[in-house]
Amino acid sequence: MLHTMVIAPRTAAVLLAMATVLMASCTRYVDARAVAGSDLSTVAASDASQCEAVDAPLTTIQATNDDEPVMKIPQPQGWVRSTMMDSELIRFAMGNQSLVKDAFAPTVVVTFESARGIEDPSVVFEAERESLESIAGATDLRVTEHTLCGLPAETVHFQMAAVGNVAPHPAIAVFAVLHTDDMTYATSVTVQSTDPDNPTYQRDSEMILTGFQLLPPSPT
Repeated sequence: MLHTMVIAPRTAAVLLAMATVLMASCTRYVDARAVAGSDLSTVAASDASQCEAVDAPLTTIQATNDDEPVMKIPQPQGWVRSTMMDSELIRFAMGNQSLVKDAFAPTVVVTFESARGIEDPSVVFEAERESLESIAGATDLRVTEHTLCGLPAETVHFQMAAVGNVAPHPAIAVFAVLHTDDMTYATSVTVQSTDPDNPTYQRDSEMILTGFQLLPPSPT
């Protein structure tokens, strides 16, 4: 049993709630910083043939060491990178100030976890869902199993609990698991908005979730 992998999602759920508060703003997006042009790639690598192609540039998420999987995320127009919550756990966040409603800008948060050994993806996904409910207060979870870049994955639609001045609102998370010879890696991509029926948000969020890439570590 990989205790690190089971426990860590609880921290991820807490940080997701924190991100909801910190990124709520009616006038500006907190700590927004432009992404350098060199971070953008419009052409997926050859080993990404099983990934979904989307009509948005891909931003490569910076790894903390060379042994980590490669993560790339679509960054549609208007979505601005924020670095204020970057950590070992939260690897990427962005928001779209043009889609603010009720003083909240739609957000995307990417988390990343690892543990030695080979953990069954179903165990990892169950821990992620449990943490959403018990720690983040998520309700009405609806789960769809699928693959992402050929890897085991799960999409969860849920209702985010009220956090600070932000009222309950819908969110969507995609979980994916990648194994190497002796490691289990898990990532989550969560999008949320207080205006889920906005057509721009619907288009962009679907593009971000379906076009996210989790790929094997690059050869050294």
